[in-house]
Amino acid sequence: MTSNQDCSHLLDERTEDTTLTNPHNNEDIVKLSPERWLVAGILTVVTLFQSINISGLGTINNVMAQYFDVMPWKIDWMFNTAALSNAVSCVPVLFVLRRFNVKLSLVAGILCVAIGLTLTCISLVSHKGYIALLLGQMSYGVSYAILTPLRSAIAAVWFPANEIAYALGFMFVGRALGEATGGVITSHLVSISDSPSTVRIRLLALFGSLTVTIWIILVLAAVFLKQQPKHPPSVAQAKALQLLEKQQSSSFREDLLKFVNVQVKLLRDVNFLTVLLACLVIGPLARSITILITSILHSGFPNEKKLNQAGGYMLMGLWILSIVGGLLAGPLLSGTRRFKAASAGGLCLASFFVALTIIGIKVSTIAIVYASLIMLGLVGGFANVTVTDLFVEVTYPTNIQEIYVILLIGTGVTLVIENFAVRMLLDKFGPKESLAFPLSVMLLSTVLLVVKKLTFYRQQAEEST
Repeated sequence: MTSNQDCSHLLDERTEDTTLTNPHNNEDIVKLSPERWLVAGILTVVTLFQSINISGLGTINNVMAQYFDVMPWKIDWMFNTAALSNAVSCVPVLFVLRRFNVKLSLVAGILCVAIGLTLTCISLVSHKGYIALLLGQMSYGVSYAILTPLRSAIAAVWFPANEIAYALGFMFVGRALGEATGGVITSHLVSISDSPSTVRIRLLALFGSLTVTIWIILVLAAVFLKQQPKHPPSVAQAKALQLLEKQQSSSFREDLLKFVNVQVKLLRDVNFLTVLLACLVIGPLARSITILITSILHSGFPNEKKLNQAGGYMLMGLWILSIVGGLLAGPLLSGTRRFKAASAGGLCLASFFVALTIIGIKVSTIAIVYASLIMLGLVGGFANVTVTDLFVEVTYPTNIQEIYVILLIGTGVTLVIENFAVRMLLDKFGPKESLAFPLSVMLLSTVLLVVKKLTFYRQQAEEST
């Protein structure tokens, strides 16, 4: 069977799946739950805590390296540990959780974040705590495998079609706000000149308060959250639920075979692969910058003072504007339904600002670097939401957790490769060359997204009623 035939076969199966009928009128069973924003809010707060870990420790890379008496690349590897544990754990985790409801998956994700924060606190008690810090990052990695697909799952299960873009933008706020505040907080709490005891006390105060709060959230979510809304929020979701109930009536062996079969079909779907590449390009970009910003700034501008604090403010601006960009994507997508054009435009603008950052380093003008990276936050936040919504469109009605197996493995591997490549190019050549790698891949993804004609299955399902 040729590749085109395979894709056509997949399209036929998708079309058949989306025309499932209910013995009752679909319009009669569609109702909105007033609790939908509460569920989205809980995930937003939890991802905020996740992101404070990344930006907070990444911005003070040199302080952490000195405190634990390790090389700076080992602090980079700490974040790579989270990415790798995410990639390794996502297959068994998502295969199990695909049979769970949103509440159980959310509680499991919060538990992993709570364990990660607890281990971070334990690691800070002693200079020998680097191993505990790595174990904490592994727990964070598992939490990413659980919570990342929950954004799309919560949006699909709890929200109607006209609110999904808004819900995704709202849930992106948690990550963006955490990345924005974490670096500023830690860069002001500690510096390279502080004594080890000062670093320990101040960071324990920060991460200890987060740890206590996350355990309280975990208990409240486990006790009070509903498993799922009483009625589906849209006709498309009602049809998807029928398909999911049909899948869950099978045995474990049949379910495993279907799970593997879905992964194979997705990897042979050009629609999916095109959008997947866009997700893998734009998703890890800001996180890589967060992890490596201190090293890039110190390498490009060795005579500048207080670069940790400056980098923290720059990250704050980057992530605050990413919130704005994510929220702007909601009304644009809801009003125009131009998923592909919006995604391609976001990627193109992100490429432009990465290129402008390289120019700023080349002409030794740090103001251009700061302005470019901050604006990258605006277009990156916009592109993240538009590409995620596009991802949901081209994979409907496939179970979100099945889809995210490939995405999470790809994201983890991409983040490790990107961090490794940027660090290697930075050490061997310099900051300009280090940013050329993500720029070239982003430009390739933009071209592919523009030239490929995509099919929007969720939109077709809504329009067929």
